[in-house]
Amino acid sequence: MCGIIGVVGEGSHAKQLTDGLRRLEYRGYDSAGLVVTFSDGEMQRRRVANGKNSLSELELETSEISSESIVSGIGHTRWATHGRPSLPNAHPHLDCSERLAVIQNGIVENYAELKVELIEKGHIFSSETDTEVISHLLEDEMRTGVTLLEAVKRSALRMRGAMSFVALSLDAVGELVGFKRMAPMIIGTNGDQWFIASDIPAILDQATSFFHLEDDSVASITKSGVEVFAKDGSRSEMTEFVVDWTLDSAEKAGYEDFMSKEIFEQPGALRDTLAGRLRGSGEIEFDETSISNDDLARINKVFIVACGTSFHAGMVAKYAIEHWTKMPVELDISSEFRYRDPVVDERTLVVAVSQSGETLDTLAALHEAKNLGAQTIAVCNVVGSSMARLADSVLYTRAGPEVGVAATKTHTAQIGALLLLALKLSRIKGQLFPSEIDGLYQELIEIPSKIEEVLDKWDSIRSVAQTFSERERFYFIGRHVGFPVALEGALKLKEISYLPAEGYPAGELKHGPIAMLDKNAVVIAMASKTRLFEKIVSNIEEVRARDSAVIVIGNSGSESVIREGEYFIEVPQVHPLLAPLVDVVPLQIFAYHMARIHGEDVDRPRNLAKTVTVE
Repeated sequence: MCGIIGVVGEGSHAKQLTDGLRRLEYRGYDSAGLVVTFSDGEMQRRRVANGKNSLSELELETSEISSESIVSGIGHTRWATHGRPSLPNAHPHLDCSERLAVIQNGIVENYAELKVELIEKGHIFSSETDTEVISHLLEDEMRTGVTLLEAVKRSALRMRGAMSFVALSLDAVGELVGFKRMAPMIIGTNGDQWFIASDIPAILDQATSFFHLEDDSVASITKSGVEVFAKDGSRSEMTEFVVDWTLDSAEKAGYEDFMSKEIFEQPGALRDTLAGRLRGSGEIEFDETSISNDDLARINKVFIVACGTSFHAGMVAKYAIEHWTKMPVELDISSEFRYRDPVVDERTLVVAVSQSGETLDTLAALHEAKNLGAQTIAVCNVVGSSMARLADSVLYTRAGPEVGVAATKTHTAQIGALLLLALKLSRIKGQLFPSEIDGLYQELIEIPSKIEEVLDKWDSIRSVAQTFSERERFYFIGRHVGFPVALEGALKLKEISYLPAEGYPAGELKHGPIAMLDKNAVVIAMASKTRLFEKIVSNIEEVRARDSAVIVIGNSGSESVIREGEYFIEVPQVHPLLAPLVDVVPLQIFAYHMARIHGEDVDRPRNLAKTVTVE
């Protein structure tokens, strides 16, 4: 996740770039940089890698750059994915000749193989990023005598993954060339200048006309205008669109709040988390690791430690790891792990899960695990976080910054990453054939489109929430992987609407919670079609007998269990162990609408913080 802006034309100056990046600040960043070119053929680059202070320091560094002869420029704020936050990893990235610069949003999935090829040709790399591969690919093509535009066309065909990037070169002064594939990229103009950006806020106060680029489009931008080319090289057209946002609303991309925006970002966040992880023969790769496959082969027990929403993601992983590896998995709330004398040794794998990588309880549990000699893996969303530095291996969720306190897109990204870990362990343990892992991976990468189907039910779920907005208590029930989904649904509802809500294994109703059921209660049942479907139907009957309202989350065909006055929210049917990725989304939407109906601030619920750094 990052911010991109480019400008070309009369009156271009560095402050336009930093101002644009400032308006993309909500996306989060760990470094910032820009490159400007001058009419005399000079190029200047400035970069800062100082966390949230990076942009302010970049503004100071670039304030002295004369704007009189600037003809083009590109700017970037980086949220690290490949390579930890550092100055060498900050964008823009240059080629060997330092005459060409590139900024990128997204992931070059096959960067490793391309990098090997380029190094063999004599290219020298100065960063750990996948983006630098682009600058050297372009340089390699331009050495044959082709233009920057043609180099981008050729190089784009060689790269896999969802990405957008912008390049400029001193061999094409006054031209920016952009490429878009499944990552945001827009173009704008004010008549005198043309802009390219990753999001509308970057250019909202500068451009008066805005245009969409289609996927796999290459755009050549000069002060005279824009030429667009399709994947086959033919001329293409941009689609103009109208922007009626204010600058304040633009940070939220037109959404009323960050939580709704982040709920809708889940398909993209999950795609990014899964992208490029499978390296063939069923082998799943970590981002960083000092644990060999031989070390993992000796593991005979897994611990998962986490808090809150991350704990629920870990619970889904427990079911998957045990099913696919036949190893026992223990699941611990992080704050309890180190105080209960856990039985851990060098043959134990401890997986610590945290969005920020700074959650104090989970960080302390990770320290304890290492002191006890365990192998350790961190699953987190922030490159270079404390947990990422401490653990032996890291599996990053590439969800991008999450502003809303109530986790949504980071939760589904965590489940996706943990399922990949389960597949990796199953391969090493020989419990699944490579072809089986490949098949499951293919099913996983189809899940984002299934989530999009659920997001289309936004308005109908709001109607359901409106119906039950005056009810007093809510109970979420599920079986097997439906249980952690029920827990997460209850947590979301209570933390942003402050309504009493509890999650239970459906079979536990009769062991106590059923005493709370009456006409003032609402029961939300997770009823996806699995081998336990008939069991959950029986539990729904128990609820009906106590006059409580019923909402069923289920698949096509299972609406037959619904009776008059009850509600059914359909979700796509997927592999049972992947179902939580889809089933949790309507619960997020339901909680969101309930909170909004009650007038609560969904982004900043009371008494809660995004990152818990106290015990």
